Amino acid sequence: MRIITLIVCATSSAVFADSPLPGNAIESIRVNQVISAMESAIVKADIGAYMALVDPSDSVFATEQRAWITDLQSHPVDDVEITIAWNEPVRLQDDGSAIAPIEIAWHVIGEELDRHFAYQALFEPVGAVNGQWIFAGRAWDIFDGETPGVRVYSDSVHEDLAYLCADRVEHLRDKIAENMGFDYSETEPKEVVVKVYPDMSSLQASIYLSYTDRLSGWNEPGESIKILGRENYTTERLDPLLAHEIGHAVSFEFGSEINLAPWWTLEGIAEVASGLFRDSWESKNKRIVNLAKKDDLREWALLADFRGEANNHAMYVYLQGWSMIDYIDRIHSVEKRNLWFAQLGKGATLDEASQRVLGMAFDLLDREWNESLVNFSAD
Repeated sequence: MRIITLIVCATSSAVFADSPLPGNAIESIRVNQVISAMESAIVKADIGAYMALVDPSDSVFATEQRAWITDLQSHPVDDVEITIAWNEPVRLQDDGSAIAPIEIAWHVIGEELDRHFAYQALFEPVGAVNGQWIFAGRAWDIFDGETPGVRVYSDSVHEDLAYLCADRVEHLRDKIAENMGFDYSETEPKEVVVKVYPDMSSLQASIYLSYTDRLSGWNEPGESIKILGRENYTTERLDPLLAHEIGHAVSFEFGSEINLAPWWTLEGIAEVASGLFRDSWESKNKRIVNLAKKDDLREWALLADFRGEANNHAMYVYLQGWSMIDYIDRIHSVEKRNLWFAQLGKGATLDEASQRVLGMAFDLLDREWNESLVNFSAD
């Protein structure tokens, strides 16, 4: 039987397995000190000071938090403020940790209105209660860890989705890994962690305070798969979304440099992974063929930098990326596609990878791909 643990529920104080504390309790004082120190570190974009406040025991959480604070150095925000929300007390847990609802408010440069969101946060003592405390992230309602190598977290409002994710991850991961040439029967797969966020603002802010694009899912090397919680998810609807993000997670195993590959290649392989679980090839191919015949494609260089110009051509990043990877699959084979990505994972350029694996320059590959679209006929 699946084990679902109710960690904490923000919707009803009656189900808390904890006790409210007065403001002068040592635990309340320490939690407020951590919150104040977090705010100071965020305002200064001080990575070292912030990470000293973060629980290091969960490597996935620590990796996410390092990326989160690091982003503030290149994409600063204004007027950051962290407070305990709703005038609620800090609540002491049976294991000695504490939970408090925190609200983060900030201003994204260029926007008219401030942004803010609140959630129940977990804090833990490093040693003695009166010593150092650290921030341990969101106090999730639901945790599912029954499947080896898979963890799923969710708020109670999306409990059914958490069940479904936990049921599907292993199957999706293994099929995608097989497609990408990784044999998990011989090597232990990397852990997959899924976090289901209750709303768009929570999902965006969990990535970076500067992140403003609307999205359904997210994954970076060493981080969890983050998805937006929605009601009434079916397997047919969830699988392609989850497969896209798991596709990213598996593709990161192509090599230590793979995340430096052009953005369109990473989204392309993730879209191919998603396509293993939905019947969409004809409609996607029709879209890219129509664009090619209108001479309305984008130069690959414009689709390469996730932090740069490519953000202005996001639709092409996904669609052109999918089409090129799909073309390599069909014309040169899936096996060569995987070798091509393995070259990118070693830091090879597109041209080097294409020369070494496909026996042609990338410019020639691009030209042949483009001609295949322009000359495509559904008859």
